[in-house]
Amino acid sequence: MQGDKKDCGKKEPKKRIRLSESLRSVRFTVWIYFAIFIVSILILMWITFIATFETNFRMRKNSDIEKVSNAIVSALESGSLTKRTISTLGHDYDMCIVLQDRYGLNLYSYDIMSDNCLIHGGSEQELSEYRRQARESKDHVYMTEAGNSFSVNTLLYVRALGRTETVAYLMINTSLEPLDSTEQLLREQMMQLSIFILILGFGISVFLSRLLSTPITRITRSAEKLAQGDFNVEFNGNGYTETEKLADTLNYASCEITKIDTMRRDLMANISHDLRTPLTMVKAYAEMIRDLSGDNPEKRNEHLEIIIEESDRLAALVNDIMDLTKLESGASALNLENILLSERISQIMNRYAVISERDGYSFYVSVPDDIRINVDPIKFDQVIYNLVNNAVNYSGDSREIYVCAIVSGENVEISVTDTGDGIPEDQLGVIFDRYYRAEKHKRDKIGTGLGLSIVKQILIMHGFDFGVRSEEKVGSTFWFRTKMLRS
Repeated sequence: MQGDKKDCGKKEPKKRIRLSESLRSVRFTVWIYFAIFIVSILILMWITFIATFETNFRMRKNSDIEKVSNAIVSALESGSLTKRTISTLGHDYDMCIVLQDRYGLNLYSYDIMSDNCLIHGGSEQELSEYRRQARESKDHVYMTEAGNSFSVNTLLYVRALGRTETVAYLMINTSLEPLDSTEQLLREQMMQLSIFILILGFGISVFLSRLLSTPITRITRSAEKLAQGDFNVEFNGNGYTETEKLADTLNYASCEITKIDTMRRDLMANISHDLRTPLTMVKAYAEMIRDLSGDNPEKRNEHLEIIIEESDRLAALVNDIMDLTKLESGASALNLENILLSERISQIMNRYAVISERDGYSFYVSVPDDIRINVDPIKFDQVIYNLVNNAVNYSGDSREIYVCAIVSGENVEISVTDTGDGIPEDQLGVIFDRYYRAEKHKRDKIGTGLGLSIVKQILIMHGFDFGVRSEEKVGSTFWFRTKMLRS
């Protein structure tokens, strides 16, 4: 059953899809997350302020009263307590302070709230009740009450002094009235600050989202041009390390696609050329048989022989294209065997005896007898055949071909050398490309122009090192190297 084919055609997106893509864009994502972050910070700040301001304010007042109380007690115990000491503490901490003896008579006093003070404005009955509670508590008493005159909330602190019996009373009263006004002032300032932070934050988020998305947007636009067939497009990822690496990778990919496209065009041109020639010959000689030599057995057989040769060329070309396609796609698997190198190469070279006798080629083989290697025999034969065929085509007037195996340590280097014109140095890097031919040489006498590409793919499959050495006017040597196993 034939599977569904992936539709790679470019379709015009609908407006609904475009909106969805906009909401999933980098720019919008960065903006929305940054905006959420700013709003979350502001909400947390307001919650913290509302929930903790009054508590923190009262804790600060309690802490100040404790400091003043401890300072007065320390001064009293050391005999250094003076009226100035109490006045200074009361002024610095904004408190009313009264130090009474055991009978309730004032020893020291500092007043900043007058009748609004629970100590200075309170009745003797109220002060007596404060002293009683302090005695019973064995320590000190906090009370929050309304002031006598203006109903202002105040914090009253009463402490009974003395280790075994009460010898004095310390009373401190401070107003909590600044709490409301301070809280209101802070609310107004925080509101102004929140508005400023929102405006600044949203502005920064828009700027950052645009800054972060710009390189990606540039790369996307270039990629769209590449997808439309503009292989000369330049990817610019300037801005960030990641986008620069992405742009470099895409530029490399674009360059490789350009090369592949060029190779594809060349391949189609070469295949068309190679197919056209034998097809033209087949058609021409078939017409000659029909029109001229049909009744002449000698001429007819000659023409049929040419048709058969051209058909063989067509079959060889098709087979090479199929072999190369299988090798490049990984569809062709290796069947490794341990072979005797000298025996295998001798079998191959025996098939060139006809060429040697008919066309005057000289083949020189130098392979040690005791070398065994682990290869796919059929594919190994393809490598040697293609290298020898290539050497035959480019051996020059001397028509000498050398097939050698040289041992180096645990490796053996197998090479095929011709004595032709050689290959220019600037062309050595593309010699294994499909349909490559040196400019100075005529069309191959043997092979289809795909031989070296097949050799390359087979050697890569085996994991062998390979290459070519060439010197102009001297000749070329194609070699590959593999591990050897002595018999």
